[in-house]
Amino acid sequence: MRVLVTGGAGYVGSFTVRRLLAAGHDVVVVDNLSTGRREAIQGCRLHIVDIRDIESMGPVFEEFRPEAVIHFAALKSSEESLRDISTYFDVNVTGTQNVLALCARTEAERFVFSSSCAVYGTPQICPVDETAPVRPESPYGETKYLCERMIASYAQATGMRYANLRYFNAAGAADDASLGEYAGPAATQLLPVAVRATLGLAPTLRIFGDDYPTRDGTALRDYIHVEDLAQAHVRVLEGLQELHQCGPVNLGRGHSVSVRELIDTLRHVSGKDTPVATAARRPGDPGLSWADPGLALSRFGWRAELDLDRIVRTAWNWHTSVPASLE
Repeated sequence: MRVLVTGGAGYVGSFTVRRLLAAGHDVVVVDNLSTGRREAIQGCRLHIVDIRDIESMGPVFEEFRPEAVIHFAALKSSEESLRDISTYFDVNVTGTQNVLALCARTEAERFVFSSSCAVYGTPQICPVDETAPVRPESPYGETKYLCERMIASYAQATGMRYANLRYFNAAGAADDASLGEYAGPAATQLLPVAVRATLGLAPTLRIFGDDYPTRDGTALRDYIHVEDLAQAHVRVLEGLQELHQCGPVNLGRGHSVSVRELIDTLRHVSGKDTPVATAARRPGDPGLSWADPGLALSRFGWRAELDLDRIVRTAWNWHTSVPASLE
């Protein structure tokens, strides 16, 4: 299958590109390299283009004529989106609209969207399934849901089959440390920040909120290995045969992990202490959010296989063996 991947040089994107190539697909990547890395993708064509630049993207679509598109390219920080709403709407919403317009023009048959559990906000009941109310609590979550609605509208008009993959917290790296998350001082994701603090590259790890109504007072999340996520994208893309398969699909392990439990796992894996300090809750951060991934299993035969220890261990090995990833 001819697959165009936007944001394919990024974290989850690069793992997915690797899986697509291994499965024999013909892959082209579109990425502006603002956060992605050229060295993260090998064996496919890369076009350095911003998704907001539809004039530059047009020839890429016209020449390649993708049968399918996987759309990762986006900004992804709930906290940052509160400070820069306009840029988040410009990149995430306008950029997605451009990608969809080109899909319609070139008659792409399948579309897989990198959405987020942020569309749920703070779920009323966990684990959360796809029928739960959508109540985003940040501009980032709002942009993802607006994109989901646009995708559904385009699909209804064109017959394109689609899946909006609402995944939870991506983490981990390749077992052989050949690929992982490039995370420097500006990183906001918990595990890379915790690793930096453990290595002494940051003074301390801040825990935002220790007064949530949870088992240890810290927020609960669903951490899923990036290899499992990449496999899910390929499985869903190849499995999108019928219109009844279209819609939102949660991707998670279905297990809750608290901030303190993640830190304890890192201490066990690394054999080192992680300096921590507590801080006030951040706006837009739900206290608890973990997935019911049953629909992904019943509809596409996918389930997450890698556990928390594997997630943390591979992340630690990546960041300690590839120092450049921390710069």
